[in-house]
Amino acid sequence: MVDRQSDTRERILATAERLFVEHGYHPTTLQEVAVRVGITKPALYHHFTSKAEILAHLLDPMTTELEQVLADAAQQEDIGTVRTELMTGWVEIFLRYRGTLLALLRELASVPSEAFTRMLAVMEHAVDIAAGTEAGPAERVALAQAISAATDPIALLPDLSDEVLREHVLAGVWRLLGQQSTRTRDTRRTRGGRPRTLSAADAELARELHASGQHSAEEIASRLGVSRATVYRHLKTGQDNI
Repeated sequence: MVDRQSDTRERILATAERLFVEHGYHPTTLQEVAVRVGITKPALYHHFTSKAEILAHLLDPMTTELEQVLADAAQQEDIGTVRTELMTGWVEIFLRYRGTLLALLRELASVPSEAFTRMLAVMEHAVDIAAGTEAGPAERVALAQAISAATDPIALLPDLSDEVLREHVLAGVWRLLGQQSTRTRDTRRTRGGRPRTLSAADAELARELHASGQHSAEEIASRLGVSRATVYRHLKTGQDNI
């Protein structure tokens, strides 16, 4: 009996998700869900009392996994590793929940629910963790854009495979952040072992760190993985453009 109830509950969730994709959250009625599942509306109410409750149960597993990724990433010591673990972990979860994202991405902001509030809080927390304690406004904006970049294509390009999305979404994220994953960063190195130039985002970060007066050129160079000469060159370029 318990197994049958559990099966019915899962079929309701799966059916509701499909209907949300086909028709949108607001137009879909519980009666339509019940008919598609093959049960009566009163029987559906035995499992869920509202569409909002169904929405919460669709979002909660994904949100819980995202929170775990944040907790794991926050334990890393190096900010580059923090960002790599966070972004790669999020992309994997978003790929696993593609149906949920596709069904709800356009609807979430217009659905007043605790589930949406929780998801928004998780995304804000992700930006804080990825930013660390030293990120300036430019870097925080880039990080917020990166969080969106890890979500939107997966929901909006359902014709692309997980493999294709994984590759190109992460590549786009690293471009936004002006860095590569710590797992692939070696491909950027020159024969001397360090990149000779900084991306626009890293150059802006270098200028922000230098302007704070709390970091030496050597510390900035070490953080960005470049030589002091490269840092000085970009600092001078920034001053020339003022």
